[in-house]
Amino acid sequence: MLPVRDTVLFPHAVLPLTVGRESSIQLIQSLGEEKTILVVAQRDARQDSPQASDLHSIGTIATVHKVVKMPNQSLFVFTEGTERVHLGDFDQLTPFMTAEYERIAEVEPTTSPETEALQRNVVSQFQQIVGASPTLSDDLQTIAINIEEPGRLADFIASSLPFLTTNDKQEMLETPDVTARLERLEQASGEGT
Repeated sequence: MLPVRDTVLFPHAVLPLTVGRESSIQLIQSLGEEKTILVVAQRDARQDSPQASDLHSIGTIATVHKVVKMPNQSLFVFTEGTERVHLGDFDQLTPFMTAEYERIAEVEPTTSPETEALQRNVVSQFQQIVGASPTLSDDLQTIAINIEEPGRLADFIASSLPFLTTNDKQEMLETPDVTARLERLEQASGEGT
């Protein structure tokens, strides 16, 4: 398990993480062929040695694609989220944390004109935000337009919006109901534009 500060990894998102804590470096170095880790956000980013109670109970299973060693001994780790999970019992706390977990199933929306309109509206708002932002790549618009699965779309947009706080993103991660996630995004994007 890799505790992260001020970061929420969503399923299907690719995220570079800087790993500097000794326990986290040991975790990454211990990975054999099975390059799977559990990425979980800390409740308080200032906590240097988080314990089990300092972590959120929902995280993301991730595949480690590449590890780059930095000059300052920290590691730059390219991860890709695969699915939401609920943490169970912790198996060990040192030298790094390991825990049991259960996969969380998506609650897919029923196909209806309302759902399709909601999805279109969220994409449209996202396009406006990207178009108006000097820091967001225009490629994000193209990617969003081409994602057909509503749950994947909601996660992609949630991970891309710069004004969502870590807590906002964690709440989105903790919401398996896809329609509820799209509605939250619609509301947040409306406030963010």
